This record gives sequence, C-alpha cells and structure tokens, in this order.
Amino acid sequence: MDKKTKILDSAQILMLEKGFIASTVDDICAKAGVTKGSFFYYFKDKEDLGKSVALHFACCQQEMIQEGCCPQDEPDPLKRIYNLLDLVYESSNDPKNKGCLIGIFSQELSESHPNIRKICEKIFNGFIAELKKDFTQAKEKYAPKASFKPEELAEYFLATIQGSLILMRAKKDNKVIQRSVKQYKEYVKILFGR
Repeated sequence: MDKKTKILDSAQILMLEKGFIASTVDDICAKAGVTKGSFFYYFKDKEDLGKSVALHFACCQQEMIQEGCCPQDEPDPLKRIYNLLDLVYESSNDPKNKGCLIGIFSQELSESHPNIRKICEKIFNGFIAELKKDFTQAKEKYAPKASFKPEELAEYFLATIQGSLILMRAKKDNKVIQRSVKQYKEYVKILFGR
C-alpha cells in the first residue's frame, strides 16, 4: 500500500472515531506510520486531506455497494433496491462499521469548511440520483399510478440511514440501523405492493 493510501485510510479510521477537528495531523501520521513531511507531500493542509478522505470514503462505499448487493446485471430494479436495503441491514452487524464519514463531516463542518460541505452534498446527491434511477424504473414497472416521487423516496432512504447512524452513535446500538432499514423496507413493500 502506498503512503498516500495509508494516510487516507488512517485519517478515515480516526475521523470516523473522533471527527475531523479532533483528528490531528500528528495522530494521522502516527497511525499511518509516515512522517509529517510525507503528509504535506500529498496534502496541502488538513482541509485538503478532508476533501480527499471524503471522496476516498465515498469511493469505498460505492465499491462495497456494487460488489455486495447491486450487480448491474440484475434486471429487476425493485430487487436491486431490496438488495441494497439488505446490504445496509447486514453491514450494521460489522463491528468495524463506525458510521458514515460524509454524514459526520456534514454535521461537523457544514459552517466551518464550505468546500468539504460541497463535496459532501455532491456525494449525497450522487447517491440519491443512483437510487432514484432504480425507484423510477421500479415505479414504471410495478406502480405506475402511484403518487410518490422516486427522488423523494431515495432522499427519504438517505435521511433514514443518516438519522439511524446518529442514533447508533448516541445510543451505542448498531441495531438502530436494522430497525430503521426494516421499517423503511416495509414501507417500500407497501408502496410497490410486493
């Protein structure tokens, strides 16, 4: 693994545990086993690292989703949606699951670091747009006369998960995510009648 990736991975771990502000450059370098000189070779400053870590985290999450549950060769859009919900449900059992860095950054940095906030917004909007595609196709196939809007349903899923992650951290209870995903899935089943 190259030094830049070590720094990104170490920063991601620390920032998921402690947040952006409490994770110092010294802490990140120590965890990555690199010098500060190496850090500043790859990153202009901590904000530059924050932007890169957000994109790195989003890329890792996208890979997990594509590999774990939503192969593009699955023809049924509703099945792709249920696969995603099942993956989120199952991943909440993983003790390494410490939450969503994009959600943490959005809460912690929205006022103080507008450039990182914009990256978080772009990442969230990209996720919503992808999920909207599946909801649009599923609506056309199974519920063409339903009044719900696919984009709002996708946004609702993201809001449900992010809210669950906040409660998970506050209560130290990963089962919050499972309960929320289960309720959301039941709601989707009602909307689509299957």
